This record gives sequence, C-alpha cells and structure tokens, in this order.
Amino acid sequence: MDPKTFIRKTITYTLISLVLIALIVIAVDPFMRYHAPWFGLAAVETDERCSAIGLARNMDYDTALVGSSMSENFNYKWFEDGVFGDKCVKIALQGAHYCDYEPVLKEVLKHPGTKNVVFSLDNYLLTDDKNANTCSIEDYYISGIGPGDVHYLFNRSVIFDYLPKFLITNVREGFNDENAYVWSDDYEYSKYAARLAYMSSRLLIRQDEKVYDEYFDDADATTDPLIGLINEYPDVTFYIYIPPYSMLFWDDIVLRGNATATICVQEREFKKLLECDNVRLCYFQDDKDVITDLANYRDYSHYKQDINYYMYEAMRDGTHLLTKDDYYDKLLAMYDFISAYDYESCFH
Repeated sequence: MDPKTFIRKTITYTLISLVLIALIVIAVDPFMRYHAPWFGLAAVETDERCSAIGLARNMDYDTALVGSSMSENFNYKWFEDGVFGDKCVKIALQGAHYCDYEPVLKEVLKHPGTKNVVFSLDNYLLTDDKNANTCSIEDYYISGIGPGDVHYLFNRSVIFDYLPKFLITNVREGFNDENAYVWSDDYEYSKYAARLAYMSSRLLIRQDEKVYDEYFDDADATTDPLIGLINEYPDVTFYIYIPPYSMLFWDDIVLRGNATATICVQEREFKKLLECDNVRLCYFQDDKDVITDLANYRDYSHYKQDINYYMYEAMRDGTHLLTKDDYYDKLLAMYDFISAYDYESCFH
C-alpha cells in the first residue's frame, strides 16, 4: 500500500470511527444532553453535575425537585400524585451552592408546563462564604448545543464509564429510575452511627458567639437572585423547605458560636421569601419528634428516607408552613430550644 493510500484510509477510518462514537453517545445520551432517554431506557443514576441541565431541559414534567443531599432520598413518583402534578423530575446536586442551582432553576422555569418547584434551602446556603463557592457544572453543559459538545461526545469518561454504566444500571434497575441517587439503604441509622460520624469534628471548647448579622451578606447571594426568579414566574409555586437536621447539628452550631447568627439570618431571609405570594415556606427544623431522635440519622444532618416521605406528605397537605404572622415566633422558640437543650444527653 502506497503512503498516500495509507494516509487516506487512516483519515477515512478515523473519521468514520469518530462519527460512530458520536452517534452512539447521542443515541444513548447518558446525561440527557440531547433528549430524554430513548429505546425504553430510563434516566437512571450517572453523575449529578453532568446530568442536571439535561434533566431540566429534556425530561417531561410539571413538578421539579431540586436540592442537595437532603433531597436525594425523595422518590420522585411520590409527587406524581395529582396534588403536586402528574409528572415529576428529580435533580439532585449534593453539596451544591446557588451558582450551581441557578442555571438548573432557570432551565426548569423555562421548561413548558412547569407548575411546581420543590427546593431545599439548606442552612449552609445562608451561611457559607459567598466568595468561596464556584460553579461545579461545566459551562458546556449549561450552554446550548454547539462546538463545546466535543467535550461530551468524545469524552473518555463518558464513552468508557458513564455510557456503559447508564446501560448496565438500566438493566439492573429494570429500566426504572425511581432509585436514582437514593442512598437511604446504604447506611445505618442510629444514635451510635450519627454520634460516631460527628464526634471526630466536635469542638471541645465553645467559641465566642458571633454577631447577629455575621451571615447577612452571604445569605443575600443566595436568596436575592432566588427571589428574583420566583418573582419572574408568579404562576409557578415554589415549595421551599428547610430540612430537619439532628440535635447534633445544633450542638455544633452552639459550640461554634453560631446560634444567634443562624437564627437571625433565617429570620431575615424567611421574611423576604414570605413576601412572595407563590412561595410555600415549609419549616421542619423545629420538629422535635424528628430532630431529637438520632435513630433517624446517619450523621449529624442526613436522615433516612422515611423522613423524606414525611416531608413530602407535609408539603402535600400544607402543614409545617411558616407564615408572615408566625415565622418570627417559631424561630424565636427554636432559638430558645437549641440554646437550652441538654446536648450531653446525645452522648449517653
């Protein structure tokens, strides 16, 4: 074979191979970049950051669950109850900050037919340093289809890891995505397990109490743009829930001198959210039956799936709601409770 023929055939076969690889990735599409799953496949677990925008953009839904690990144990089928809506999508982003949530929420709100958004407003979203958080979703997933797709179509991890994982998980899960990102059965829930996970980081000496407005600027970086989106879509109902962390979490808050600053920033931001007519603010942090029972937890904040179902029922039935008339009193009562609680009882 002469060199010119060899080079021509090499280029031809290489181009054919690249086209075939691209077509396979597009057809299977493990991150739902181009379409909802085809061929009877389901949107099973792959990678939260990589699939978030695709789920928001291409799935069929009227209700969207968007949140951190506090939302991962929701079964999205619960929300297809005719009360929330008929079709639901779950978009979980473990440990995410608002710079990750914002592009997802924008896609959800642009999606035709979106009626409800269920969003977990974690404490860290109000207290983490706003300047220390960077977006962990790659720009080419956020952008529309274009040249940046080469990072997806010819990505080694996509081709050799996520694409086969997507197919294998579909077979293993019976082409059902209800358990996507659900980890409840992977852990032990008990006083011993929760305490063991927390003890290595527990402070030995209580720190000085921080000033009441310590976190106001950091919280505004989350709530102000969120409220902007909420007001932009008055026909969408936002169920914003405050997850129920255990008393070990509040032990850490008190020991770090964060009790006053935490309750004060919640009071300030909740007041702003309650000004929005399409917000249902669901507060679970003062549910003493849940937070004082460490058998519900695997560490100081993560709870078992039973608690997710309990929160779903409460949001569905309109309980645990804060209102303009009672939010201040409930937060003040929570401050009194966490300040006076006998935390040593958690360790005996």
